[in-house]
Amino acid sequence: MICGGGKMAILRDYQNEAVQAVWNYWESGNGRNALIVSPTGSGKSIILAEMIKRLCLDSSDIKILVITDTRELISQDYKSIKNHYPECNIGIYSAGLREKSVKPTVICCGIQSMYNKAYDFGRVDVVIIDEAHLVSPKSTTRFQKFFTQLRVSSPHFVVVGLTATPFRLSDGMLNEGDDALFEDIVYVCDMKRLIKEGYLVNVISKGGLAKIDLKGVRVQAGDYNSKDLAYAADSKILVEKAVNEIVEYGKDRKCWLIFTSGIKHSEHVAEELKKHKIDCEIVTGDTPSEERNKIVEKYRNGKLRCLINVGIYTKGLDVPAIDLVALLTSTKSTGRYIQMVGRSMRPSPTTNKANAILLDFGNNCIEHGPIDSIDPVKIHGKDIFGKPPAKPPMRECERCHCIHHARLSVCPGCGFVYPKDEDTEARHGATAYSGPVMSDQIKPYIIDVVDTYVSKHSKPGKIPSVKVEFIDRMDRAYPIWICLDHRNYAAEKARALVQQLGGKSKSVEEALKEYPNWRKVEKIEVRPDGKFTRVTGFVFAKGQSTQQKLEG
Repeated sequence: MICGGGKMAILRDYQNEAVQAVWNYWESGNGRNALIVSPTGSGKSIILAEMIKRLCLDSSDIKILVITDTRELISQDYKSIKNHYPECNIGIYSAGLREKSVKPTVICCGIQSMYNKAYDFGRVDVVIIDEAHLVSPKSTTRFQKFFTQLRVSSPHFVVVGLTATPFRLSDGMLNEGDDALFEDIVYVCDMKRLIKEGYLVNVISKGGLAKIDLKGVRVQAGDYNSKDLAYAADSKILVEKAVNEIVEYGKDRKCWLIFTSGIKHSEHVAEELKKHKIDCEIVTGDTPSEERNKIVEKYRNGKLRCLINVGIYTKGLDVPAIDLVALLTSTKSTGRYIQMVGRSMRPSPTTNKANAILLDFGNNCIEHGPIDSIDPVKIHGKDIFGKPPAKPPMRECERCHCIHHARLSVCPGCGFVYPKDEDTEARHGATAYSGPVMSDQIKPYIIDVVDTYVSKHSKPGKIPSVKVEFIDRMDRAYPIWICLDHRNYAAEKARALVQQLGGKSKSVEEALKEYPNWRKVEKIEVRPDGKFTRVTGFVFAKGQSTQQKLEG
């Protein structure tokens, strides 16, 4: 993302758009605390650096804190800001990096070192949070303790968050709820756009014969129990088969990143890889800082083919050459899943990789769906009534690899009829996932529309929207929500959708009056998307229009 030799980065269109969206938000007076959503590998540190440059040039008397949680990210943000804006008066506050500066205009901080030291920084005007999904609304967390102190010394500070995953496993969307720090998502950079424009590479997946058996693994605090998972993953047979598969599919790949489920597990994986004469190193939370830095530098310079880690490099590892990711672990956290796969999506000028390959041995793709169209829910692993599902929420068709809800008895992609008493785990458990990783790898299909219902969708304390339900021949509804009364990004998308349908409405009430004059939709194109089926296009009645793809 940063040009070689420490030169200033040239911002891409979407990076400029993201920065401008924050300024527009502040100028509109709609709120103070803004959130930018941009995929892993899209250059969030450059967006951050440009915001700081503009803020400092706008005001000579300003104090900005950049907060994250790992020394790798602190160092990365510091270098990005310094390279992009060399004149910046910048420092670091991090015990891990052995520097605790409080006087510079801009300070890159580690939350572990400064969460109870807010008063030491004096007046603070802007707080920028890198990896904003780290922020929990719970008052006992380090971030909230820090903000409680900061509101005393700096009652007027504003916050900007940057993240690839705008939700938390236990708390839902970062901008929803009474205690949410962020008021609005002001910009969303679409992963498909970045792939199309060449700023990210596509991810493909391959299946195999090895898969973690999760039946005996408990779920605690929303994710798999680490000891149970480590025990399940560290089967000798599983390790051997998984490594054989990695070696086979990775023979033409130059840079491998493997996520394991425990320290012993990582050691056993390394031992097996060395039998195949694969040079590899292990990094865990116990690896000393200097040793970790040497290993990563060796890896980054192409002198180490395989890096094995135990949950360390779900973020903060910027190695564009990574062209194979193997998940020998499982997670209920959609954000963590996206972060792991995202390590491989940066383009690599030195290796000219065409794509990246994902080998998933932990059922993560089935659990969470395609990484570019995750539909987060408040509590992962539970249905809309808060009850655990009787079956895994997703299944993969063995014929066409379509991902769809486990309740369906007929594959919507190819029409395959599942046996009534099919044991999904028994049929698919012997094979690692080999289906789509990106949503556009899932085959869409067309449904005839026999009726359409339009209504006002509202809940207490929520902004209302227009709910449009397309009904098929079996009386199944395929809804879309048009959020005209929302702000910023959501409102822009809603207005574009209304225009596609032939309308001009700019509010929910206007749409409810205008919709009888909208174009008649005869068919819809749909695509399986996580736990749901997403409407992706329309076919209008003859004489009105041809088929149109649904924007966004």
